[in-house]
Amino acid sequence: MARQHRFLSHEESAVYHCISRTTGSEFLFGDSEKEVLQRHLHQVADFCGVQVLTYALMSNHFHVLVRVPKQENISDEE
Repeated sequence: MARQHRFLSHEESAVYHCISRTTGSEFLFGDSEKEVLQRHLHQVADFCGVQVLTYALMSNHFHVLVRVPKQENISDEE
């Protein structure tokens, strides 16, 4: 049974555990692929405005723990 969605208040930050696996448990990530994935992970986090707290890269999956800051209103000028 799938876990129910949790609705969080935008008045405080939230921490999420994200995971992605390859299909068929294939081993796709060697050392060079892990370096590329690590670089992309930080680029995407910077672009999205989240903070990567920690991560683990394995040969067929990865885990990422991210903090999403509280929602702030951005003016039209910004």
